[in-house]
Amino acid sequence: MAIENTMSRFAEKARDQYEGIIAGAQLRANDAATRVSKGKKPVKRLSQLGSDLTAVSHRTTDKVLQQNTKLIEHQIDAVAGRLKAAADARGVRDLVGTQIRMIPEHTALFVGDARDSLKIVANAGSEVKGLLELTFNELRGRTPRRAKPAAKKTAKKTVRKTAKKRASAKKSPAKKTQAAA
Repeated sequence: MAIENTMSRFAEKARDQYEGIIAGAQLRANDAATRVSKGKKPVKRLSQLGSDLTAVSHRTTDKVLQQNTKLIEHQIDAVAGRLKAAADARGVRDLVGTQIRMIPEHTALFVGDARDSLKIVANAGSEVKGLLELTFNELRGRTPRRAKPAAKKTAKKTVRKTAKKRASAKKSPAKKTQAAA
């Protein structure tokens, strides 16, 4: 009987170890399944980022094409205006004077169009930066920053304007007394 009891204890220990090994393996498999399932979130988020970036690219391309059309139309109008002015000139002096007078207007138009083109690209860059920051923060598990730069700028401008008004108000009486003397 002693041998049967010993064998029975060995069998029971082996069964317990076996069940422990199985339970541990099941736990690790469950953890692995959870981690694999969580792996879908970054894939989905990166896929959404790709779609968002594509949308920004398409919108920006559309705006740039429209702006380039506007720029070309303005340049054609400027050339047509110069040719019309040349045709209407009564002499060389009138021709040169008219062409010189048109330079600032055409330059301002060209600079304005160039500035508008740069704004389109800069806005697209800002939008892309925001999308990237949001995505990377989400992937890292961070909450996005909620900055209010517009409010800060407005507050600074208000403070500066108020300070300037106070400074000019203080200077005004001194100037009046000097003028009166």
